[in-house]
Amino acid sequence: MTAGLLFEIREFSLYDGPGIRTTLFLKGCPLRCRWCHNPEGLDPRPQMIYAESTCSSCGACAAVCPRAEAGGQTPRVCSGDDVCGACAGACPSNARRQCGFRIEPEDAVRAILESRDLFNPASPGDERGGATFSGGEPLAQIDFVEETARLLRGEGVHTAAETCGYASEAAWRRLLGAVDLIMLDLKHTDPSEHLKYTGVSNEPILRNFDILKRSGKEYIVRIPVVPTVNDAPDTIRAYARLLNGAPGLTRVDLLPYHAASGGKYALLGLDPPAPLPERPIPDEFLNLIPRARKIVS
Repeated sequence: MTAGLLFEIREFSLYDGPGIRTTLFLKGCPLRCRWCHNPEGLDPRPQMIYAESTCSSCGACAAVCPRAEAGGQTPRVCSGDDVCGACAGACPSNARRQCGFRIEPEDAVRAILESRDLFNPASPGDERGGATFSGGEPLAQIDFVEETARLLRGEGVHTAAETCGYASEAAWRRLLGAVDLIMLDLKHTDPSEHLKYTGVSNEPILRNFDILKRSGKEYIVRIPVVPTVNDAPDTIRAYARLLNGAPGLTRVDLLPYHAASGGKYALLGLDPPAPLPERPIPDEFLNLIPRARKIVS
């Protein structure tokens, strides 16, 4: 099956690769980063979102919900492949919404091509835009990504994938062959610290990074700079040793941490992670990694 499960198609994206892009956000991720800004992309299944603050308790959802309990109470949040979305269609205040929709590669391409004119540079110095696969994690739905990217290549659309790199070598090589640009997120350089903060070791990621460096493909490394997690001087120097002189590396994007994503967790019925202190990205990143640049988002 090549159908994909997405939670958003976002037009006019400016931070998901070069130029103006349309970004496909796929559901499902093998990591559980404590600072995740897209918790709606973690579960590989459809989910229902419930905004209690806008709920009027009118009972319209309970009237159509097949899971409604005795007494007319609709589950606060449900998830799984059998999510029907009936409550979302009945809710007059938009308090209930479905997060996750299935789409075929052909339909995704049609949606992307609606913004095709925006992908062309406005002036000779501008970067070419295109389509980006993000998430969640694109590698978790490699069949859909590979087929959609193949169709986009036939239309002359530039493709990119923002990925954590955590996958089998076979899936990684398929992704390298499918898209024009890889944007690899490197959360931490130390295996034990990576395990502590993301739930998985970074050994498969570093293995795939070595494959990327030998592939001849140009790529961007993105570092989510998280205070108290990976912005200490020793960690910055470890990043520099890993990245300086890496073949094919065009630049390093430094992404700021924001503690404002907790509200998304509540909508999904999840406990938000404890917020970390917000502070500026250390200049040591720029001093030690010549291709590094801070991203303002």
